Amino acid sequence: MPNSEKNENRVESVLAVMAASVVAVSLLAMIVALLTRLFGGQPWAILTQLPLVGLPFAFVLIIALLITSLRRRSRKNPRG
Repeated sequence: MPNSEKNENRVESVLAVMAASVVAVSLLAMIVALLTRLFGGQPWAILTQLPLVGLPFAFVLIIALLITSLRRRSRKNPRG
């Protein structure tokens, strides 16, 4: 396997793990904030603001992963 393929696979793996991690942390923060409100408490500001930043960032990471994957596939299967 050429070195560039290994590098591209590594980039795809890193993007996928980053996107999944950001989504998981954002959803966890959202659930904790909702449960805190449910039990009458005031959630920390970070718990309410993290999903507002994290979910769009994860969306951008998923789009970057899609572009990287499409570029790799187009190089692998030329049309000609």
